[in-house]
Amino acid sequence: MSINLKTPEVEGHFVFNTLSQNELIRDLLSSDKGKDYLLHEVQIVSVGPNQVLYEQGDQIDFVYFPLNAVVSTLGIIEDGTTVETLMIGPEGLVGMSAILGSGRSKQWVWVSISGDVAKVDRRILEHLLVRDEAALKALLKYYRAIVTQVSQRCICNTRHTIVERLCCWLLMVHDRVGGSNLRLTQEAIASRVGARRAGITVAAGALQSMGAIGYRRGHLHIVQRSLLEEMVCECYSVIKWGGGRFRPI
Repeated sequence: MSINLKTPEVEGHFVFNTLSQNELIRDLLSSDKGKDYLLHEVQIVSVGPNQVLYEQGDQIDFVYFPLNAVVSTLGIIEDGTTVETLMIGPEGLVGMSAILGSGRSKQWVWVSISGDVAKVDRRILEHLLVRDEAALKALLKYYRAIVTQVSQRCICNTRHTIVERLCCWLLMVHDRVGGSNLRLTQEAIASRVGARRAGITVAAGALQSMGAIGYRRGHLHIVQRSLLEEMVCECYSVIKWGGGRFRPI
């Protein structure tokens, strides 16, 4: 795996502000121990679309905190079909299984939306969690959000239409990247939503005809988020409020 390193010009305040884009690492840095363990050990790196962070079975030596990128955990079955089991953005951590003790990735982990991530040696994070109860509680809070997302999306993929699932996925991406212009191909979306490309084409066409989205040559534009919110199934609200970053004030 090749990742382009981006070394910050200025340490201290600049690095802290940059890392604080990620909710989980911001919580970890809220204590003196967190700052001591992480602030000078982290690397800020760029990741590109469809870049593989881990293959299934890979030893996890480094974990990643997305700053403005979106990462997908994908299950792949024998015929090559993929389905996203977990979406991770600026609210969380990529590589949780290493912290929970297995040390290896259980699934493929790909970048869906390019951007920057904070890269940390997993051993540094493990040492912090042993020594800082507040850091451990922050990680467990995020783990609860993971369980909520995975379990609800299992229900969603089983019971809801492609249009509803597509709306849910687009809203989740939009929550994490903040922008409305997304570089996404229909093939990539299909691999995340667990549908055939033809099905995504029909669903995206329906959303485009009603003015919710615009789509052209791999660029998807969310025109009216409110229309997606009207069309989405109840799974979106469960997943959204099950995390920390998007909890209503």
